[in-house]
Amino acid sequence: MCRRYVHKPGFTLVELLVVIAIIGVLIALLLPAIQSARESGRRIHCLNNLKQNELALNQYCGANSGTFPVGNVAANPADPIQQGGWWGFQARILPYLESKDIFDLCNFTYQGDCFDWVAIQPLGKNPAVMILDNFHCPDDPLKYEIYHTTDQSGAPTGDYGCTNYLGVMGTTEFANDGILLHSAYNGAINEKQVTDGLSHTIVMGERGISDDLYGWPYCGAGDVFGTGDGDNLMSTELGLSVGYPDGNHDYHFWSYHPNMSQFVWADGSAKPLTYDIDLKVFQALSMRAGREVFQEP
Repeated sequence: MCRRYVHKPGFTLVELLVVIAIIGVLIALLLPAIQSARESGRRIHCLNNLKQNELALNQYCGANSGTFPVGNVAANPADPIQQGGWWGFQARILPYLESKDIFDLCNFTYQGDCFDWVAIQPLGKNPAVMILDNFHCPDDPLKYEIYHTTDQSGAPTGDYGCTNYLGVMGTTEFANDGILLHSAYNGAINEKQVTDGLSHTIVMGERGISDDLYGWPYCGAGDVFGTGDGDNLMSTELGLSVGYPDGNHDYHFWSYHPNMSQFVWADGSAKPLTYDIDLKVFQALSMRAGREVFQEP
């Protein structure tokens, strides 16, 4: 009796290797597109966070006769009854971000400054570490880091979380020509004082969290070249450029998005500005009453 051997169809080793190679090429071609789509999604999410901040600012204005919150309340060491020093505008808009529970932990009338207040809060009651996702860009790898401060003896003096979104204080630290200012140099700004127009004046912008973990939104000095290193306010003095980790990135707007940083205007509109923007145009956008005539990017 003869046995019949039937040849069963199959793939040869060469054919399998060819298929694997083709799949590898397709993955290599698709991967950049997938990464680009993910980055685009994170950038849109980041821009939406900025819009949420601006909506909260507008609601604050509506509840306060058209007046923006002061950028922060600069402490006065010469005043023995100084109250509420260094609380930032982000703390004051918390109720309009559905975060009144955190707002209630901020004691704006404490006799001292917010650093003193934060230092004596028990675990779970420190508002300075309760940073909302609305204040974070999803592209920033440092967004959930906590800065731990100590005194000269090494004893802890407070913990602080960071934000990616800073108030625009104008062209320089002391020019007072923006919207969100130090109260030591100027008071709160009313919409009527923005004579350049709300649609022509940026009010908040994006800066990557620095390696030193500056960018404390609720409690921070908030200046540029002074002690705050850009805690919650930033000027446009140094323009818009890539944030190289060399210390200078503490002092200017930048982001982890390719070639851009995102901003919101006082009328609620939001869009990115690229690093090649002209410095004079960028600074003009940060002034509330500069009377400049320019082509907006």
